[in-house]
Amino acid sequence: MQFIERSFMGLRSARHVFKSAAHPAEVTLFPMLHIGEAGFYDAVYRDALDHDVLLFEGVKSPVGQNLTRSYRWLHGNRLGLVTQPKLPAGAGRAERIHADVTQAEFEAAWKTLPLAMRALCFVYAPWIGLRRRCFATRDSLSRGRNVDDLSTRESSLSWDTEEALLRGVLLHQRDTRLCEKLADVLDRDQPLSIAIVYGAAHMPAVTRMLADYAGFRPAGSEWMTVFGLD
Repeated sequence: MQFIERSFMGLRSARHVFKSAAHPAEVTLFPMLHIGEAGFYDAVYRDALDHDVLLFEGVKSPVGQNLTRSYRWLHGNRLGLVTQPKLPAGAGRAERIHADVTQAEFEAAWKTLPLAMRALCFVYAPWIGLRRRCFATRDSLSRGRNVDDLSTRESSLSWDTEEALLRGVLLHQRDTRLCEKLADVLDRDQPLSIAIVYGAAHMPAVTRMLADYAGFRPAGSEWMTVFGLD
């Protein structure tokens, strides 16, 4: 299953709807990227906030602030792009559920990484941010952004110990929390429309959880353009 696709049409995100014959809820996935056109985020938020329940991500941490410099420092006005905005306060009817780890949990996990790895990330993220600010194009930003079940599975099976440690902090810990929060909502056993607005890399874990929970399967999909390549 594809979540993010790069093609001649641009960088696109797949909006997937999941249903189950054994459960009354309907779950819609909105795979997100940190950089896109303002219209993409407007469309996603407008749609997601019209659901009964909305699960969203976000970790407030100085560590996270440093890591996100790799895209926050991008000169978006030059490319007509913006960084992902916060959900608009007070908009929509959805019950909002923060489905991410706390600052304390994230920073405790971060401290388990080797000091050399943490230092490298601290230096590397700002360097990437400055490079993108000066030289990035829409085409360059779209490269290597494809996300699907197969590529995520291959990354998970990587023998690179350092990569596995980093993925554990940035990905797997948060996958677990998201799936726990989703299970809490599904446990209500009500005919709810549930939106999940979360990083695309986390979506494979959600699809596996939905299948295991009550045999949820894709019931409809459509592409949403994150940004064109013009």
